[in-house]
Amino acid sequence: MMMKLSDVDLLEALERPESAPLREMFAVRRVARGQGIFWPDEQEDLVLVVKSGRFRVYLSYGGKEFTLAFLERGDIYSSHTGAHVQAMADGEVLLADTRAFRRRMTDLPEVSAIMVRVLGQMLRSTFFLIEGLVFRDSNTRLAALLLEQAERAGAGDADAAPDATDAPAHAPGKRHAMPTRPVQPGSGQIIRLDLTTEQLAGMVGATRQTVSTLLNDMIRSGILDRMGRGTYRVRDMDRLRELASA
Repeated sequence: MMMKLSDVDLLEALERPESAPLREMFAVRRVARGQGIFWPDEQEDLVLVVKSGRFRVYLSYGGKEFTLAFLERGDIYSSHTGAHVQAMADGEVLLADTRAFRRRMTDLPEVSAIMVRVLGQMLRSTFFLIEGLVFRDSNTRLAALLLEQAERAGAGDADAAPDATDAPAHAPGKRHAMPTRPVQPGSGQIIRLDLTTEQLAGMVGATRQTVSTLLNDMIRSGILDRMGRGTYRVRDMDRLRELASA
């Protein structure tokens, strides 16, 4: 369940001199926090590239919302997907007509290759979401999201406890110390979700109360530490993996 749709920064490709013809097609639009950009019943067919800020992609039905992913710098999206896109912070987006963009894109093979990678990541994210909703419960979906974020942030952390094997065998005061459990790769990793509990619940298809209970259970059981609003430290990566694969 990817919070960010792609690891590819399309903006970098658009800023290259050879991409000037494609870049000139885009108009810059400033967007304020909370402002909507795309709606399912919208008639315009536009391509969006995020220049700055953060944007939420979500579905809405019967007063309920389900967050699909977040768009950040360099991410691309289209208005014909049937989803809402809303600004989570002040930012800027680049907008272009989809048909004109498609025609121009064929003249720039490098940008076309990046687009294929972006779309591939989006498709992977979509399948992951569907799999989670169909085959997993709320606890497993939440653990999978946290695990994915921890792995994307990188293994290890400066604050992680040192491995017992790093201590000298005959260090003073250590002679009769019991061996400690080796640090698991990824344990100590900080996860910065920058989401409210309600927004996190929207990503895993659960209620706010359920997600709050599940997070507290993980904290009590020693899997996570709460560092602040939307920020957690992974204390036990193996157990988080077990929950995610249950």
